[in-house]
Parts: sequence; C-alpha cells; structure tokens
Amino acid sequence: MALVKCKECGSEARGKPTKCVKYGAPGVKQRTGSGKTRGGVAILMVVSLISGCCVSTYAAKDGHDPMNQAQSCCADDLRCLAEKEIVAADTYCKVPIERLATHAVRWTAAPNEMKFSYFRWTDQPGGNITYVGDKAEFRNDVGIYTPIIYQCDLASDGQTVLGVSASAGRLPP
Repeated sequence: MALVKCKECGSEARGKPTKCVKYGAPGVKQRTGSGKTRGGVAILMVVSLISGCCVSTYAAKDGHDPMNQAQSCCADDLRCLAEKEIVAADTYCKVPIERLATHAVRWTAAPNEMKFSYFRWTDQPGGNITYVGDKAEFRNDVGIYTPIIYQCDLASDGQTVLGVSASAGRLPP
C-alpha cells in the first residue's frame, strides 16, 4: 500500500484516507515515488543521448572514428593494415585451411583467440598480406593429430583469399 501525506501537518498514513488521520483535515495527497523515478529515467536517457552524440562527433572530427579505421592506416604500414584485417583473415581463411587436411582438423586456439600469430607482406609493401599461424592440428592416416604451421595470403581488399598452405611443425615462441 502507498503512503499518503497530510498537506497540513505532514503526517503519513497507509491506505487511501480522504482526511488526515491525526487532525481530520481534508485533502490528503497520495505520495508515491513513481513520478520521481520516471522523471529521473527520462533525464538520464536524454543526457545519455546528448553525450553519445557529442563523443561520436568529436571522435569523427579528431580523425579517430572507430567505425572507419581505414583513414588512420598508411598504405605501406604493415602492422596497422594487418591488425585491421586480422579478423577478416580469421574468418575467410579458416575454411580454405581446413580443406588442406586429408582427414580432420582440430583447432587448438581458444574461442576468443586469433588463429594467426604473425603476418608479412606477400609481395610488396602496400599489397597483399600473408598471415601465419600454428593453432591447428591435422589428423593423419593413423588417427594421430599432428601440429601444423599454416599460411593464408589475403588480398588487400581484406576478403579475397589468394592462397593457403600448411606444413607440419610449430612456430617459434
């Protein structure tokens, strides 16, 4: 039950009385916290929207727009370009690498870990990038899993796989 407050003396009573329980004055008003809560939530939402727009506008003007990081990479900056496309390499290279296995593939990378540890230019600076990793094992004819080193050549568009290769072994730590 909601608390009601007397306009005259300020005493509170439970229920829905129409007059003060202490003095009998008419016009007791109900006091609920829902009006304050709704107003606070509305103000919080408006402030959040305004601050989000300001931060987004500031970031875009400053050249650090997280939605378009292509602006910040030079054409010959290997580290920047490779790190920007590592997720694409992880996605587009997985199936072609798995097709190299004769029998089965077992990925040893953790679910949130990237499949590639190293990268280099495939041909020349500003061109395609080769990603290298060793977080997979191929099953051989006897049923034993062998660790492999695999490579994936990804085109500069970040989506086209130009070639993959694999050989037994592990990369140096």
